Amino acid sequence: MVVVKMEDKKALRGDLTVGSVGKKLITFAIPLAIANLVQALYNLADMAIVGHFVGSAGMSAVTMGGLVIGVVLAVIQGLSNGASIFISQLFGAGKKDQIQRVIGTAFTGYAALALIFTGLLLGLGKLILVALKTPGEALESAITYLFIYVAGTIFVYLYNVLAAALRGIGKSSPAMVAVVVTAILNVVLDLLFVGPFKMGVAGAAIATIISQCVSVIIIAVYVKKSGLFDFKLQHLAIDWKQLGIILKIGIPQALQFGLTNLSFLFISGFVNQYGVFASAASGATSKIWAFEIIPSQAVQMGLMTLTAQNIACGKLDRIRKGLWISMAIAFGFSALFWTAGQLFPDAILSIFTSDPGVIEVGRGYLKIFVLSGVIESLMFCFYGVIAGSGHTFFNFLCAIISAIVVRISLVWVFDTFTNMGFHGIAWAYVCAPAASGLAALIYILSGRWKKSGIKL
Repeated sequence: MVVVKMEDKKALRGDLTVGSVGKKLITFAIPLAIANLVQALYNLADMAIVGHFVGSAGMSAVTMGGLVIGVVLAVIQGLSNGASIFISQLFGAGKKDQIQRVIGTAFTGYAALALIFTGLLLGLGKLILVALKTPGEALESAITYLFIYVAGTIFVYLYNVLAAALRGIGKSSPAMVAVVVTAILNVVLDLLFVGPFKMGVAGAAIATIISQCVSVIIIAVYVKKSGLFDFKLQHLAIDWKQLGIILKIGIPQALQFGLTNLSFLFISGFVNQYGVFASAASGATSKIWAFEIIPSQAVQMGLMTLTAQNIACGKLDRIRKGLWISMAIAFGFSALFWTAGQLFPDAILSIFTSDPGVIEVGRGYLKIFVLSGVIESLMFCFYGVIAGSGHTFFNFLCAIISAIVVRISLVWVFDTFTNMGFHGIAWAYVCAPAASGLAALIYILSGRWKKSGIKL
């Protein structure tokens, strides 16, 4: 009889190469889903607090500033995925001794990158908001919100690097704990700063920075206790060979996510042509959409880690089984959310605002837009397998198809040649994932993902 020590049992919990595929995948994905849900709830609360205390102009300011920040956050997520996938494959291949060096490389390199992004946005932020035709009544507040938020960019980078390292070894609970604690703190500070202190959107941004700093501290404690990284000065160094591997995986992901969010940013210029009500309704709808895709994003991250660990040891059947399970979960949840969007659009929008103008403009837009989440639920699953196997450049190509060839092109076509108006933008969002999802499905069926794109 083989006796498994307690420390070995703990290690096996994060080992997605053994045990029930469904159980391991769901166990890994649930904390990520909870973390994403809490983050989305915070974003909802942030928008609702600003909407009720500041008004539609404040909502528009947070929406526009948030769109610019969203591009930066997307780039951060993509780069951190590069480290996570590399660590997962090292873990699956049994090369755990290299992981600390990878974390030190990513931590130091990405901290430097964060400072560069901060400088660029501080210098160009106002020009970007003006170019996006931010409504005049919201422009100054949007600039304030963006500049304050950007000051905390380095905390976001460091948190994502450390959370990615933990995901790489199959640990998703620490990120959940960090997000829950900091989201609660963020809401409390939001209510305090925007309410009694009457600091407006600046208060919301300051609350976010404080909370982001706390999240780094929490996740760093988990990383150190797990023995992954000790934060000693000699380990805060860059291994250029490893950095090259991380960037080879991460840059296509960063470009993929960044390009997708840039398309959102570009399209906001079309949205703003329809006035502040449309801008506010679009912002509220994007928050709602963020809820819809929570399950599919969680299973995507779980599937990415499962794929990375198992492809490194040649267990392809586990990956195939994981894909089917992920698709069923993701599609089921998004379909339920789509149904709610068709039946209760006014009630959902009223969470963010009591302004009848915003609800009237947003009702039809929301009912169309939520269909995109149903299609994306399957697309994200395909992306998880492709990224986990190290073929992130293909996902980037899919983003070009989705963001530029389809989404932006159709927004322009619908706006210029039809009378669809504001609703045409929603239909463009629906068509985009359908095109890229089909391309990803063809890639999966071709079997090219079966050979890892990373040389360990």
